[in-house]
Amino acid sequence: LPSMKELYERNGDIAGWLTIEGTAIDYPVMYTPQDGEYYLFRTFEKEEDPAKQGCLFIDEHCQIEPRSTNLLIHGHNMKNGSMFRALLGYKEEDFYKEHSLIRYTTLYEEETYEIIAVFRSEIFRQDDDVFKYYHFFNAESKEEFDDYVENCKALERYDTGITAEYGDELLTLSTCDYDTENGRLVVVARKQRVLE
Repeated sequence: LPSMKELYERNGDIAGWLTIEGTAIDYPVMYTPQDGEYYLFRTFEKEEDPAKQGCLFIDEHCQIEPRSTNLLIHGHNMKNGSMFRALLGYKEEDFYKEHSLIRYTTLYEEETYEIIAVFRSEIFRQDDDVFKYYHFFNAESKEEFDDYVENCKALERYDTGITAEYGDELLTLSTCDYDTENGRLVVVARKQRVLE
């Protein structure tokens, strides 16, 4: 896309651009599968970020070509309101109602996603036998996909009235939530279907 061409020429690690209207979230999304946390504390220009806010980045276990079922995007919860701080607004249903759509522009396509679930989780110990949203990238079967969606819906803070079906492409946004140790706030969305 023309809007992405110049950015891609400046930095080939860019995978897309994420926007949530009416919030501060309007940022490039980076992808470095060979070094998953490369942009954790680096700027778009690949320089050490003195503010420690880094960039939004896709989990290294995802694939963008061919695309994984679920793109998991990480971002810092910055006290100054930047990066994924605005996701905390989704704890309230009224905020969700005003910001129910997420725009994600890849290098080739402008996509719109509808939020299906907002929930709180945490980074668990390796041997904890619990639902770990951050382990789902590619659905090998309908059962695997449905299991992920059902687990997300079981944890949701409120009913969005929207769910996902096997074959849908998902976007999962994750940021720190300091209410609990290793806490995370998670927003899961499905790609808007083209009306037939």
